[in-house]
This record gives sequence, C-alpha cells and structure tokens, in this order.
Amino acid sequence: MSFPKKFRPLLETELSDLDRPDYAWLTYAVCAVTPQACGWAGWILESIFRHVGQPEAGTAKDELLPGDYRYKCPRCGRQLFRTAATLRFDRSSDQRHPHGEPGIDYKEKPMEYE
Repeated sequence: MSFPKKFRPLLETELSDLDRPDYAWLTYAVCAVTPQACGWAGWILESIFRHVGQPEAGTAKDELLPGDYRYKCPRCGRQLFRTAATLRFDRSSDQRHPHGEPGIDYKEKPMEYE
C-alpha cells in the first residue's frame, strides 16, 4: 500500500514531534439518547491534558490537547450519553509499546509514497 506523498510529514510523526499528554480522562458512555439508539456501551476518551507553565512561578495551568471529542457512538454514529463513571489516567513512566518492539516482536513494512 502506498500513501499520498503530501501526507508524509503526518504519517511519519514521532513522539518527539508532539505535545505529550500528562493525563487523560475516560468516561463510560452509552448510546441510549434516542429511541433509535443501538444500546452500545463502553469507555470513551473524555479529554486529554498537558501541564504548561511553571508552578513555582505561579503560571501553571492545564492545556486541553486535540482529540476526538465528538462523543459519537462507534457502532451507529448517534450521540452518546456520558455517564458519571469517569476515571483519570496519568502518564506512566513505563512507555513501552503494548505490542512489543518493532523488528523484534513483529515486522514493519517500509512506508511507500506515490
């Protein structure tokens, strides 16, 4: 599979190129707003934040990072109802890839562009 060359910078994004989140909120949501809703239920990404500024200088604050905040059902696309079941997750010091290391546990195909 080849990718459009104009998207090469997006496709080859590395972690060092990004504003890394410090924590995220997950919320249990349900598709039960309308009579046509499908009844799906599961965890969604509520919000993603990073710390900015300096606490000792009194300029510390949290910045909302871009994410998929549409809150649409992954099954039918209708609006989700976000329940009160919400959990905060802080970034772990262990950032190993959950599927192992490329080239050791699995092979990666080189990127091709048209």
